[in-house]
Amino acid sequence: MDRYDRMPGKENMVSNSRQARLEAEHSAKDAFVKKVQAQQAMHQGRAPVLKAEAMHFNAYQCNNGMHAQEVARDITKGLDKVAFPLK
Repeated sequence: MDRYDRMPGKENMVSNSRQARLEAEHSAKDAFVKKVQAQQAMHQGRAPVLKAEAMHFNAYQCNNGMHAQEVARDITKGLDKVAFPLK
């Protein structure tokens, strides 16, 4: 309070409106981030299924050709094919 009659002064009104605006902006950004995280959550955590011999330390390069295409199709299943084209 700036004045003795307990009415908010100009400085407090400006400060309160600024704080309300910044809090609204922060909550809008937070809601957007939460929405994007929820959309991305369904695509996280799917490990590629490789052949058993690919898991050895001295494995040959078996992730090529047709196997790589199968793994890519499995990983990108459900994604937008226009945004993420896969040949």
